[in-house]
Amino acid sequence: MLPHARRLGPGRWAVLLLALGACKQSPPPSAPSRPGPAMDLTQVQAAFPPGLVDAQGWARDLLAAFSRAGVTPDANRVCAAVAILRQESGFQADPPVANLGLLVRQRLAEEADRYGPLGPKMLKDLLAEHAPDDRRTFDERVRRLRTERDLDLLFRDMLEAERRQHPAVVATANLLDTLIRGRHLDDLNPVTTAGSMQVSVRWAIAHAKELGMPGDELAVRDALYTRAGGLRFGVARLWKYPAAYRETQWRFADYNAGEYAARNAAIQHALTRLTGVKLAADGDLLAFAPDGQSRPEDSETLKAFRLFRDKYAPTLSDVQLRRDMEAGKGPELEQSPTLAALRRVYREQTGQPLPAAAMPEVELKSPKIRHGYTTANYVRSVEGHHKSCLQRLAGPSNGEAGPQAVAPKPSSPAPTEPASDPGAPPPTVEPARPETAAPPEPAAESPPDRATSPAEPAGPGRSQTPAPVSPDAPAR
Repeated sequence: MLPHARRLGPGRWAVLLLALGACKQSPPPSAPSRPGPAMDLTQVQAAFPPGLVDAQGWARDLLAAFSRAGVTPDANRVCAAVAILRQESGFQADPPVANLGLLVRQRLAEEADRYGPLGPKMLKDLLAEHAPDDRRTFDERVRRLRTERDLDLLFRDMLEAERRQHPAVVATANLLDTLIRGRHLDDLNPVTTAGSMQVSVRWAIAHAKELGMPGDELAVRDALYTRAGGLRFGVARLWKYPAAYRETQWRFADYNAGEYAARNAAIQHALTRLTGVKLAADGDLLAFAPDGQSRPEDSETLKAFRLFRDKYAPTLSDVQLRRDMEAGKGPELEQSPTLAALRRVYREQTGQPLPAAAMPEVELKSPKIRHGYTTANYVRSVEGHHKSCLQRLAGPSNGEAGPQAVAPKPSSPAPTEPASDPGAPPPTVEPARPETAAPPEPAAESPPDRATSPAEPAGPGRSQTPAPVSPDAPAR
């Protein structure tokens, strides 16, 4: 994979990836049942904070991202994307990561120690080398690492240097070939998301393959580091998939904790209520390995579903239960016999419909964030940015709408049947959470509030945000 991507060159790969995306797209979502009016370039530009450098360029690329995703760019959806941008990168295509050099050095040292006394010496020798076109040693480049792209390029050069210095016949004695041979670059990279919207690289690779685009990890990363590519993958990640959510906060929760995590958390709460088994409502119906693949052993949620089956739905087989849980990261679960049984029994036992969503109870663990930061914290912060964006679109504070006034008025709509459109606001009976005051909108070009940004917990597709900029703040 690495030599092939190197021959084409990272820039050409990125251009190819973006160009192919414009030609071949995945099937578009169904037409929204209740979309707001589509915004034009001037209106989208007004959604960004005043004074942002090249706001028109950001708006143009954001509109293109919505077009390629097949999603109507109404005020709510555009402001949701702008809110994620503000939270994740502060409107930077290749955001800096605080203490990145220290994180990388620690990660390499941990890997070297796994190979006994020779490991640290091989690492030291490797860091003393340099790329042919760069006089700086790898050790110097590690110390000066600033962005995720810097890190990716460093890892590529280190691998090339090792292969150049150590021919294949003695590759077993070389640290990086030992570590990386048969593995992905991402296995050693402490940063698993990239771009202005911090999209999971693993998710972006899978999405690229679905669209018939190059699924090469380096090609996807190179595209993510561009403004257009970061937005295109980010908008698709946020809005492309169908979900029966009335409120945008649940998409924010899914963006952080994984697609359908909010729906699955509601399922876990319902199982706890019906069976008495206390479940962690983390949105993962199965146990997952670090690579995002489901593990064969039974999860606590699957065990609780078996108790539910024994008590309320004896016709569900073990095979059916497992098959339906395997669909827990996709829309197919909505039509499954297992979820149909749960909805029926929940209504019979409680007199209420099964809630469409609940806040995933996920504490985000990473060296890049402070202890105790959760998905709920993340959602509250993004909701504040979302509200600020809608207020900008609504016009002056005196209530007299300005020329860009397209923002919808807040309301509390009654529950309705779920819509099939990925972006339409479908129903949930989840009780409304108390309003949290939106934080003041930052000045233009201010750094993002990454001291409270999320990590990527176990399970596929979870968001990761760059580290805080203060030197004493832990990074994620």
